[in-house]
Amino acid sequence: MTMTVERFADLAEIYGGDVARWPEAEREIARALLAAEPVRLEAVLADAARLDRLLDLAPAQSADAALLGRLIAAAPRPASAMQRWLTGAGAALGLGVAALAGVAVGVAIGQADHGRAPQGQSVIATDFTTDLSEALEEPAAL
Repeated sequence: MTMTVERFADLAEIYGGDVARWPEAEREIARALLAAEPVRLEAVLADAARLDRLLDLAPAQSADAALLGRLIAAAPRPASAMQRWLTGAGAALGLGVAALAGVAVGVAIGQADHGRAPQGQSVIATDFTTDLSEALEEPAAL
């Protein structure tokens, strides 16, 4: 496996000027490329090491207590047991009402069909087929 100079430069930019801090799978290949082109690649490592030193000089920032307090206060609170129960009861009530409405509509349709068609479903299918064939025979008005 080989490495390009561009890949070497990318790794130096990402992981810094110390090849020992690079991903293990990349280290040996990078060292081999560095041995093959030391003048060109040592400059890349020197630039990355210079940036590493500047970053090391920057003071470490930690969140102050006021910021942490504001973050904790702004965090959403978990729902109480009563809120969860009311949400579940509301959903159950809505589903129950929908089911009851479906049964009521089904019964109403069944009673209407029962008075009109004593033979049940097959008569309804026959009536539909007759109505459809009559509709198809009528000339279309343009």
